[in-house]
Amino acid sequence: MSYCVLDRLLGIARETDRYLQQLIRWPELQSRQNASWLLSRLEAEPGPKVTLGETSWAEPVAVPLSELLMAHGLVTGGSGSGKTRFGLLMLKTLIDLLPQTRTMGFGVLDAKGDLYQGALFLLQARLNELAEHDSEAARELRRRVIILDFASRDPLSSYNITARWPNTEPDFFAASRADLLFDLLPGGEELSLSGGALLQKLILLLSEFNLPISAAEELLHNEDLRRGLLAKSKNAALAAYFARQFPSVPRPTIEALRRRLDALFSSEGVRLSLAGGTTPDFRLAQDESKIVLINCFGQTISRSVRRLLQALVVSDITQAVFSRRRRDNPFVWLFDEAQNCFLTPKLRDNMADLLTMSRSFGSFFLCFTQNMTTAVQDARLLRTLWTNMRWSFSMRGEPNDCAFLKPVLPVSGRKLRPQADPFQEKSFYSIAEERTIEWDSIANLPDRVGWLWLRTRSAEALHLKTQDLVTPEGQDLDEATRPLCRDPSIGQRLSRKEYLRRISQRDREWLAEPEADLNEAFAGAYQRIRGGTK
Repeated sequence: MSYCVLDRLLGIARETDRYLQQLIRWPELQSRQNASWLLSRLEAEPGPKVTLGETSWAEPVAVPLSELLMAHGLVTGGSGSGKTRFGLLMLKTLIDLLPQTRTMGFGVLDAKGDLYQGALFLLQARLNELAEHDSEAARELRRRVIILDFASRDPLSSYNITARWPNTEPDFFAASRADLLFDLLPGGEELSLSGGALLQKLILLLSEFNLPISAAEELLHNEDLRRGLLAKSKNAALAAYFARQFPSVPRPTIEALRRRLDALFSSEGVRLSLAGGTTPDFRLAQDESKIVLINCFGQTISRSVRRLLQALVVSDITQAVFSRRRRDNPFVWLFDEAQNCFLTPKLRDNMADLLTMSRSFGSFFLCFTQNMTTAVQDARLLRTLWTNMRWSFSMRGEPNDCAFLKPVLPVSGRKLRPQADPFQEKSFYSIAEERTIEWDSIANLPDRVGWLWLRTRSAEALHLKTQDLVTPEGQDLDEATRPLCRDPSIGQRLSRKEYLRRISQRDREWLAEPEADLNEAFAGAYQRIRGGTK
């Protein structure tokens, strides 16, 4: 009898201890239960999924592709933490659906080269697969690709930065281009206001005749060329500027502007691209669900020029988004080194417009960056960025870059404080203190580990380790992507020989313009101005 009573008492004690342990772990168990419920709900939704990785308790994290690509997203993490591989996981899922998926496209804008080259590898692998089983599908996919590689010297893509955006006022376009170039072109000396005005007028004149920025130096120093173009110009105010104000621009200002423009042409690939006659139509590319791959990185391209090229492309993308006609075709842009998109007031305005309004036009943006708060000093713009990001993935990096994440980190409420005295009564950190500790630990996360927050789906972030994507590296990656990189028949590019032939033909046409009498040209411009004021 006594044995039964003792056994019962011990059983009650064990159950009590188990119950108390459950109470202690209840916040943690509840958080895990909520996460599992969210993951099962996401898995049950229709449409393709991308497996991002697994939770700390080894549950797979599969998220609908539309949840990630049809929304603005932010991916942060230090060098080597795994940002690029994370982005490629999403791209691989989408590329594997091509070309059957005809109503969604994507673009990559990369100032570092890793994401661009990884996307090339995935695209090459998909084309190889299709070539074996469905040659017509392979051809269709090839037709959808646009490649703009500023580091390539053969084949070449034209990117004439003085070509006007469709349906754009010439003065607005010239002012926008001049602002970007004026702010970002490298140069040791300061340019006066007259230098900025001169740059704007040069762009106006070049864009009117579809001439490249590489012709700017010739315009500055070749009076006969200016004379011939101004005689044909329909812009009377432009002719008047070169007649009345240009002669008074100080020579040092002209030379300072020339030296700044020269920085654009130190890389042969950049120089040849900018010397072309056309520019990619990003509006049409989005409406027709193209695959746009843009690389601003190269061994001979300086950091300042990479930033400038990225800024110019962002400016063109901004104009293209807001002129879209097929808004029902979603398009996602992946911006690597996205902090470069916030360097100047003009760029910050562009990004603020994109983040707040582009969703209505069917375009979405995923920003990959090491440190956003360092680049964006404007607290209001940071709030705009964080407010409009529908999801985020935060890997090892500066905790302040993830300030928005701190309130949604799951905590247990039972984290023990360190005890110096073994006989001291145990005490626990408060919820706020434990959350701060978890937030600070972001600085020391292992590679490929981070916090995923689907803010419209859950009030808590999800701790996960990303799935490993096996891709070649270094020279092996170069070898794997070489067939695609060197094939001018894909990506809307031209062989170097054909590209140079077309440039030479164009140059002969505008350099051989018949000379007109300068006084006659200016007299005509004066009459047009007088006629316009009557």
